[in-house]
Amino acid sequence: MANSILIIPPFIKYSAGPLLGPALLQSAARKSGHSCSILDLNAILIQTQVSNLSLKRRPLVGDHNKPVTDDGSSYLAQAEKHFMETNILPGLNLPGDTAKRVQYGFLDHSSTIDGAKFLALSSPFGKFAREKIVREESICGTPDVVGISLLHAGQVIPAVAITMLAREQYPNALVVWGGPHVSGLGNSLEQDLHLRGYAADVFVTGHADRTFVDILNNASRLRSKIPLLANGVRGPTVAPQFDTSSLQFYDEPLTLPAQSSLGCAYGRCSFCTYPAIESVPTKLPLDIAIGSVVRTAEHVGANIAIKDSLATPLRLQQLAGCIDGRAKWSACTKLSVKLDRPALGYLRDMGLATLEVGLESLLPETQRRIDKIQPQQLFEKFLED
Repeated sequence: MANSILIIPPFIKYSAGPLLGPALLQSAARKSGHSCSILDLNAILIQTQVSNLSLKRRPLVGDHNKPVTDDGSSYLAQAEKHFMETNILPGLNLPGDTAKRVQYGFLDHSSTIDGAKFLALSSPFGKFAREKIVREESICGTPDVVGISLLHAGQVIPAVAITMLAREQYPNALVVWGGPHVSGLGNSLEQDLHLRGYAADVFVTGHADRTFVDILNNASRLRSKIPLLANGVRGPTVAPQFDTSSLQFYDEPLTLPAQSSLGCAYGRCSFCTYPAIESVPTKLPLDIAIGSVVRTAEHVGANIAIKDSLATPLRLQQLAGCIDGRAKWSACTKLSVKLDRPALGYLRDMGLATLEVGLESLLPETQRRIDKIQPQQLFEKFLED
C-alpha cells in the first residue's frame, strides 16, 4: 500500500481548527488501507508566532472566531503582513502593489518561480518548512504521494516552494495539487503543460476522495502516463479523521469542521462560484458526515463549524437533532419565514451558537441583479425573533 502526506501551505487567514478537505482525503486513504498524514504548515507557523502573545477572542463560534490583539486589531492580518514582508516580497522585484498581486494571483510564471525559489532557499520560512518536512518523514516514512492543498491564489508561491522542497526530499514521490483554488481554475490548467516543470505532476479538481485513493492505488505506475488534470470523483461518504496529536496546533477553543451537504440548495446567486465548481446539491448521511465529528468535539471540548454553503431550515433542524447540544456549533443560511422564534429557540437549545445569514443587500434592484430576493419585511421580522 502507498504512503502519502498532505501539506497545507501557509495562508495566514485561519487557525481555529483543521481543514475539512484534507481530513476527508486522509480518512478515505486510510479506509482503503493506505497510510496518510497531514502536515498543516499554516497552523504550525501561526502557533509559533502566537505562543507568547496575549490574544482575545470574539464571542462567535466557527470561522469568524479569529484572534485579536489587546487593541482589537486582527492578529492574523498582522501575521499575514509580516509573513509577506519577511518571506515573499524580498524574492520579487515588481512594480506596483506587489503584495496585492501575490494575494490575488496576478503574477506571471517567471515571477512565481522567482518568488518560490527565494522562499524555499533563502527565507526563514524555507528553513522552517524544510525542518518540518524532514521531521514528518522521520515519523511517517517516505511518501509515495505528496498532496498540496490550495484554498486561494495567495498560496501559490508557498505551494511552489514546498513542491521544490518536497521534490528535493522525496525525489520519487508523485506531487498532486488540489483544493478550491485548483478547482476554480479547472480546465484552464490543461493549457499550462509547463506547470508540471515546477508545480504538480497532476492537478485534481473538485471533491476527489475516490480519485485520491485511485492515485494511491496506482502511484508506482502513474508517473509515465498520468494526465496533467484529473477531474475529481467523490467516493462513498466518509467521516473526517482528526488526529488528536495534531490538534495542539490550533486555537482554543478548537473548532472542528463538518459538512452535511454538498453544493448549494439555492444555487442561483449570480456572483457565486458554487454552481460552477461544486456538485449538484447532495445531502450526506448525518450519522457518517456529522456523527463522528460530534463525538470527537464532545471528547476534546471543541466547537463545530458546519461547512454547508447553505443549511436550509429543515437541514438546520436535522443538524440540531444530530448534535443534540453536545457541542456548540455554527452554520450558514439565508432568510426564511421558517426561521421564526420557536425554530430559532430550538436551534439555540440544541447548541447552535452562531448563525450566519447571507444578506448581501436590502436594495430591491441589487437583489434582482444577483437573483436573491429577500424582502426587507422578512429581514425585520427575523431580527425581532
